[in-house]
Amino acid sequence: MTTYYTYDSTTKRLTRASDPATIDGQMVVHPSAAMYARIGAYPARRTTPPDAPDGKIAVPDGYALQGGEWVQQWKFEDAPPPTISDFDAAMEAHLTQERCDRGYTTREPDAYLTSSVPRWAQDARDWVAHRDEVMEYALDLINAVQSGQREPPTMAEFKAGLPQIAWTCEEPVG
Repeated sequence: MTTYYTYDSTTKRLTRASDPATIDGQMVVHPSAAMYARIGAYPARRTTPPDAPDGKIAVPDGYALQGGEWVQQWKFEDAPPPTISDFDAAMEAHLTQERCDRGYTTREPDAYLTSSVPRWAQDARDWVAHRDEVMEYALDLINAVQSGQREPPTMAEFKAGLPQIAWTCEEPVG
């Protein structure tokens, strides 16, 4: 059974239309879609938030009548600045992606520092140096923000500045 709603554009809220409904002064049990439309009541459809541009977030902005139904609308607002946790999560995701791209899906490459396979031992040395470089980049940036030396970067700026690993051995693990 379809649920019908009226929409208050001032409060940007939907209100469920009652069944039975009073339409043109008459009590109607199980009104038809056409009858509900006479009192401005239509089905409602929530939508997926659109992708927001960098530095913005999508927030609900009421409903608009489209094709005989109330369709959820969105607007963009300034996103709050990223937190240290956001930067940390981005850094960890970057490192995880780099090691997985190399074929290290269940273990960190540094687990192979003492490997008897020269290629794996070299990957481990490359990884340790790279991980330190990534950590230094992130910590230097966070310290500069916390000390007031610079404004917090956007997440896109932070990610763009993350160092990329340069593996000594060219061939992948697999």
